[in-house]
Amino acid sequence: MNHGPNHLYSETMNVCTLCSTPLKVVPALGIYLVGHRGAIHYPLCHKCVRAAQKGLPPDQLRQLDNKLEARATELGLAQPNNRRSKT
Repeated sequence: MNHGPNHLYSETMNVCTLCSTPLKVVPALGIYLVGHRGAIHYPLCHKCVRAAQKGLPPDQLRQLDNKLEARATELGLAQPNNRRSKT
């Protein structure tokens, strides 16, 4: 569900973005900034919220960042990193 260019929600708000645990209620939303004007909001489960508050380990941060980059690219808000250069 989209709520304007500054509030892009995932179409799958029924699972935790980090661990994919099914959610009946979204306990917390994270915000992933895209550029200087846009943001993607993403759901987190209680376990991942507590872990995020303490600081996620590098592998989980990388996994979350990859998922959010893919979402931003899917929405047309970011360019894929593997673009071919024009020569």
